[in-house]
Amino acid sequence: MRKMTQRAEVNFPALSSYLDEVKGRGFMWHVHDCFMFTNEAFRRMYGSGWADDWADKYIAKDAGLYKRRDQLIRTYGYTTLEDAIDSKLKRINYVPPRGALVTAKAPDKWVIDRALGISVGNKAAFLGKSRMIFLPIRRIESAWIRE
Repeated sequence: MRKMTQRAEVNFPALSSYLDEVKGRGFMWHVHDCFMFTNEAFRRMYGSGWADDWADKYIAKDAGLYKRRDQLIRTYGYTTLEDAIDSKLKRINYVPPRGALVTAKAPDKWVIDRALGISVGNKAAFLGKSRMIFLPIRRIESAWIRE
C-alpha cells in the first residue's frame, strides 16, 4: 500500500489578511523585498517562513547591499535560485495552487534575475515599485509548495 503524504495545514484567511495589509506597499530593499514578502506570507499561512534561516544571510554586511551572485553561491552552496528553493520546498510542475511560492522573470535586472511571489489562484502577487502587483499565471516560470 502506498503511503499518502499529508500536506501541511494552510491558513488561507491569514494569507488574504496579509496581502490586504501590504497591498499598498511596494518593493523596498532590506525592508520589504520579494524574499521578505514571500517568507512572511508563508509565516502567516503556516506559522513559519519558507526560509527563515536565510533571512539575514543575503545582505552583504560590509556594504549594506545584497550579495552578488558569487557571494550568494558561497553563502548558500547552490548555483541557481531554483536549486536553493528546491532544498526548502517541493517543486511542482502544474498550475500553482493558492499559496504556492512562485517565480517570474523580474521586470528589472536584479541580483537573481527573478521575482518571488505568491500564487493567489489564477494570478500571482508580486511586489511592484509602489504597490503589490498581480501577474497572470501564464507568466509563472517555477512554483513550489510546502508538504
